[in-house]
Amino acid sequence: MINLRAYFDRIHYKGPVQATLETLMEIHRLHPKYIPFENLNPLTGRHVSLNIEDVFEKLVEDERGGYCFEQNTLLKEVLTAIGFDVNGLWGRVVWNNDLTTVPARTHMLLLILLDGQQYIADVGFGAMTLTAPLLFSPDIVQETQHGIFRIIQKEKYYILQVLQQNEWRPIYHFYTEIIAPIDYKVANWYVSTHPDSHFTKQLIATKVDDDGRYSLNNNILNIRYNSGRKESFELPNKEKIIKTLEEVFGICTSSIHNLEEALAVIDR
Repeated sequence: MINLRAYFDRIHYKGPVQATLETLMEIHRLHPKYIPFENLNPLTGRHVSLNIEDVFEKLVEDERGGYCFEQNTLLKEVLTAIGFDVNGLWGRVVWNNDLTTVPARTHMLLLILLDGQQYIADVGFGAMTLTAPLLFSPDIVQETQHGIFRIIQKEKYYILQVLQQNEWRPIYHFYTEIIAPIDYKVANWYVSTHPDSHFTKQLIATKVDDDGRYSLNNNILNIRYNSGRKESFELPNKEKIIKTLEEVFGICTSSIHNLEEALAVIDR
């Protein structure tokens, strides 16, 4: 059993511990605000464990972040402990990908049954991480604090889309079959170790805040405000990158083994 109080302190949640839509929405809003998306472990060659004790230690106790398998494994454990009916799903990432090829199923998301309704929850998709659960109802346009989304249905799968510049852009395809933990372990091993995985080739960190989305790609910091305004900054050295990881993304870099090795990817 995980320490719910420590998790609530980590994400600054002060609401009731009840399996209600209000609780789900508030936890889903706060989680990606205070627990960043980051891939520093794969860059150091350090194993990315999906054991809940290891995930909890890294994301909560060590004040680190992680990617989809870690983030949504933690959220699933938390919601289950509160009393929600939660299952894990998986999907194929198509965001900014060549749509002429079929990507592997390397993304984890959650399906929640609550009061006779189904919801999609996902706190682990980097630059397009959801900040609110979505009603699992195809073709309904759903507005959140950080974007307008919809789910459309194909013959055997669903597509999560976001509205940008009056165009619906696909984020990932997902399937409703319930996934066994071993399937996540196999996909996690691939994305964290395979030389073709972008998680082993570039530094990535993202977070959301009340004013917008923040993302770091190697030494480029991008900010997309909710108003639509964008800013981009080039970080001049590794010291500035470390400071940005700490102050902008809230990552405790002192708990990262071989941080210099992770930052060496920028010079490749």
